[in-house]
Amino acid sequence: MAGNDARGRTPLSLVGQEPDLVFYTRQATEHGGPVLVLGAANGRVPWALAGHGFSTVGVDPSEAMIRSAEERRASESQDVSARTRLIAADPRALRLPEQFSLVLAPQHALGLMSGRDDLEAFLATVRHHLAPGGTFIYDVLNAPREPVLPRDDDEPGAAVEPRRPLFALHLRERRPPGGQSPIRRLKLKHFLPEELENALIASGLTLRERYGRFDGKPFDLEDLRQIGVAGA
Repeated sequence: MAGNDARGRTPLSLVGQEPDLVFYTRQATEHGGPVLVLGAANGRVPWALAGHGFSTVGVDPSEAMIRSAEERRASESQDVSARTRLIAADPRALRLPEQFSLVLAPQHALGLMSGRDDLEAFLATVRHHLAPGGTFIYDVLNAPREPVLPRDDDEPGAAVEPRRPLFALHLRERRPPGGQSPIRRLKLKHFLPEELENALIASGLTLRERYGRFDGKPFDLEDLRQIGVAGA
């Protein structure tokens, strides 16, 4: 199982790598390639996988991020470069002609899907590109269940709605010639575990395993992160 692999010994070739890269490389070793990375950002995940021998396609909606990822190509070997394709495209509408044994949504890529329609469209892309028997893996921020003190007029045992916190960051893209510097404000959504599981089911995917850390720790509700492994 993926959980046992995630807790196993680290191959020498992975020593010193960041925990998420070690985890995703192990998953690719177990499930095989090719690999589709939705939310490739600056390319650290697709380049790491390609460096370990997997044909990888990295997709990100930001052209600036894809340009940044492409800058690494000059420093990679010809073999690694040949295994890596980087595409600037909206993951919600992506429809490539090939299918993949492993589809990843790393680095909280699902957190940019702020509405239900966006999340459904993203998962439809996953389902479209997943080969028969393939695996989809995501990591997102967990929405902690912080208790809210009941008011005096609340009925005993009344359900308490958990808070769904958001945090924001700024993504600054390069200034086009003669133009203004575009700054997009991105809100990253924290997900409740059942929220994602229900969305997966609705898209035809089944959650197989869930971790709270990249070392394979089983998920619990207090974890800051959810790492899910799903399949059709």
